[in-house]
Amino acid sequence: MSSTEQPRSQTAADPSRPWLQSSTGSVPSSQPPSSDPSQPQQPTQISSNSKPPTVTEALASIKPSDFLTIHQKPCARPGLLTGIGAGAVVGILRFIIGAPVPKAANWAVGTAVVGAIGQYEYCQYQRRQEKEKVKRVVQVYAEKARKEKEERERKEREERERREREERERAKRWWKFW
Repeated sequence: MSSTEQPRSQTAADPSRPWLQSSTGSVPSSQPPSSDPSQPQQPTQISSNSKPPTVTEALASIKPSDFLTIHQKPCARPGLLTGIGAGAVVGILRFIIGAPVPKAANWAVGTAVVGAIGQYEYCQYQRRQEKEKVKRVVQVYAEKARKEKEERERKEREERERREREERERAKRWWKFW
């Protein structure tokens, strides 16, 4: 490895975005490597007198390393595959129908973008629905566990009271001295 090359784990090194840095070189972690997991992260606060970001600033914030990790984003893969497939089909159909190549290519690209965005949003919608279902299942399970625990405690209490009554009955003498 030459001195100008960086190891794979440092290719995404960007001090302003530490979540892209990975100590293993595979999947970026959700927390900066230097942060202590036992301490909650403090959200970054934007001052009230700052202007909203411009398109130029937004485009400047996109780093080449973002394109190396796009496959790790949820729903990106099915969105891109759907967009590419739909764009190819529409572009080929427009060309076969008789549209000039640039016009068919424009249709292909437009369809690819719309298809990718549509599939991505649909996938995100499905993920939200699944999260809500999981949340509901956890709530139902917790409620069921709480009810089972209460029932078990009630039965144990009744059993304990029954035993205490039996002990008192046994402790009573079956004969009286006078």
